[in-house]
Amino acid sequence: MEALRRFDGEYWRSLFDSRVGKTTWPYGSGVWSKKEWVLPVIDDDDIVSAFEGNSNLFWAERFGKHLVGMNDLWVKHCGISHTGSFKDLGMTVLVSQVNRLRKMNRPVVGVGCASTGDTSAALSAYCAAAGIPSIAFLPANRISIAQLVQPIANGAFQFDWQVPDWVIVPGGYSDFKPVKASDTFASAIQIGDPVSIDRAVYALKNSNGIVEEASEEELMDAMAMA
Repeated sequence: MEALRRFDGEYWRSLFDSRVGKTTWPYGSGVWSKKEWVLPVIDDDDIVSAFEGNSNLFWAERFGKHLVGMNDLWVKHCGISHTGSFKDLGMTVLVSQVNRLRKMNRPVVGVGCASTGDTSAALSAYCAAAGIPSIAFLPANRISIAQLVQPIANGAFQFDWQVPDWVIVPGGYSDFKPVKASDTFASAIQIGDPVSIDRAVYALKNSNGIVEEASEEELMDAMAMA
């Protein structure tokens, strides 16, 4: 913000224009050529970039006339970016910041996303370039082969797991009846009036769930095995 106060718009225009088309790291990127406005605190060595951005403008005269009645339509084509979509523009910043935090010994193990294709392709590519673990959750039968190939090509392991028949979650009882709480080693459940009881019962009923009761001995045996 200090830099924005010190310099006017003409200064920034001149600076950013001077970097267009250059290969000086990291300013060859359409994103990092504006580093001062994107992530000014990051060191150049921590940036993870594939020189994304700066994609061409294509003259689409016939397309413009036919669809929107424009005689001089130009289209920004992000499909020529590294992984084929504009998601590269944001992913370079995200993974660069993660790379920076990991080098600062922050407890960031990796990066994950749920995606229908483009985000997972960008995430896997940039994390692979930085050597950062990544995980992507992709919906079955709702992603193109081209989008699936990219994470695999970048070293992803496809688990292809199925939803389990049963999911065990600590919860309430379907027919709740107040009882006097007795002493228990599971101290966290000794709540006289739990605020989430209605939600717990609702979730139990609507998930066709079941409830199991554990004795104090079973609790301690399980704790010893944990």
